[in-house]
Amino acid sequence: MAVVANQADSKMKLVLNAGVDVNNKDIIKNKTFSNVKSTVTNENLYNLGIALSGLQSYALTNVVRYEEYQLINEI
Repeated sequence: MAVVANQADSKMKLVLNAGVDVNNKDIIKNKTFSNVKSTVTNENLYNLGIALSGLQSYALTNVVRYEEYQLINEI
């Protein structure tokens, strides 16, 4: 039984620091961008995340890339 992985989707998430709460814990906000082309390089995606963070109200903490795959059983 051979299982093949086909890339289904790619997303980018910006993790933003929105300050601290009354208990002095960080408040984290996320912005997710769907339909990212799978051919984009990690460096270009990171640079895009940096550029988009300049349009946000909160400070950028991290840029995350998600890759989703569809697993197919080929007989």
